[in-house]
Amino acid sequence: MRFPSLFCLASFLILGMISPARADDVAVQIEAARAAYGKGDPLHALAALQAATLQLNQNLVGQFGKLLPVAPRGWVSSAPELQALDGAGGGLEVTEAYSKGEATLNVSLIIDNPAVASSMAMVQEASRQSLRPGWSKVKLGTDDAVLRFDPQTRAGEVVMVIGDRALLQIEGNEITKDDVLLEAARGWNLGALRKLIGIGS
Repeated sequence: MRFPSLFCLASFLILGMISPARADDVAVQIEAARAAYGKGDPLHALAALQAATLQLNQNLVGQFGKLLPVAPRGWVSSAPELQALDGAGGGLEVTEAYSKGEATLNVSLIIDNPAVASSMAMVQEASRQSLRPGWSKVKLGTDDAVLRFDPQTRAGEVVMVIGDRALLQIEGNEITKDDVLLEAARGWNLGALRKLIGIGS
């Protein structure tokens, strides 16, 4: 059994990322797991942990999903999805896909993963006017971001980093211009994101 997951669940509760009422639901399952494990009943402990994980995922999808951009007019959006990045350095990722005919936009929000630091370095390059070829600096409100778009492949992406914890990325395929990337990127709820992950504005 991987009981470190129990402490991961508890850490989310301590960080206050979910509402108190729903946090109580998760906490009840965690305590049930502790009690079952203490009684030598690992199967019931595992079932309680799985229930807590499912509830926590649902809670986080609901909260982080509200931070993602609304699909541009005329585009169809999928439901947000959340996955733990345990095998890729830790943290979590929330994704959503938008489509319009053959054109697609894939939106991702990555929290507390090494990818945040590597992307932060690229955004900081923009401030020093030393971006790698194909990328350009753009402003999304008061925040710096970087953009690339290739009209030949009809593909591109826009990337920004909030603090040292969050990577925001939108990848586009079969799009005719970079405006659609920028339009979608302007829809991030950055104020609510900063509040949720505990980063000042």
